[in-house]
Amino acid sequence: GVAGGAQRARTPPPHACPCARPLASQQVVVRVRPPLPREAARPRGYTPAVAVGGCGRSLLLTEDAGLAAGGAPTDDAAAAYGTHRFTFDAVHGPEAEQEAVYEVSARPAVAAALAGYNAAIIAYGQTGAGKTFTMEGASSGPLRGIVPRAVEDAFAGIEADAGVASRFLVRASYLQIYNETVSDLLRPERSNLLIREDARRGVYVEGLSEWVVRSPGEVAA
Repeated sequence: GVAGGAQRARTPPPHACPCARPLASQQVVVRVRPPLPREAARPRGYTPAVAVGGCGRSLLLTEDAGLAAGGAPTDDAAAAYGTHRFTFDAVHGPEAEQEAVYEVSARPAVAAALAGYNAAIIAYGQTGAGKTFTMEGASSGPLRGIVPRAVEDAFAGIEADAGVASRFLVRASYLQIYNETVSDLLRPERSNLLIREDARRGVYVEGLSEWVVRSPGEVAA
């Protein structure tokens, strides 16, 4: 799932789904990846167990093949006892494109950051769930993930701000938390960093390097 924090509430555009809700300060979003080639090539075949419904906001986990395919139940017992429905702020099915995932579930957080709010986008899931593809994707083209698209939008927003009093400073950091150890990936010699909190800076990582960047290309470098 992808959770965006501190997003400003806004009214959905006219073309939005009729059951869409104004964006909340926090959202929980689910993305369902398509089957891997090895999964689809299993001798017994591949049977989906997940269906997206409810205007793209509900997730149906079911043992009934008919329901999973978006149709009528084929097994009354499986439909009655092996089916569970969960509702989220948004659910992206296996056919969802990178651009659609970003527009619905990440772009509002970027806009909130440019408006002065703190914003976070967190990807969570087991190994092989598609976190890296969703967040990073390809370096260019339609398969770009959330991170490169967010960086592009942030700099585009800065360039579009024509206010004479506007000043922007963009700094980037890149860290890893692994086995409860925080490391600076841009300064590999810095490891075992400590997470601190104070009244002025809030929560921060002590000793984490920050690099001033002036373009999306510098961030990617």
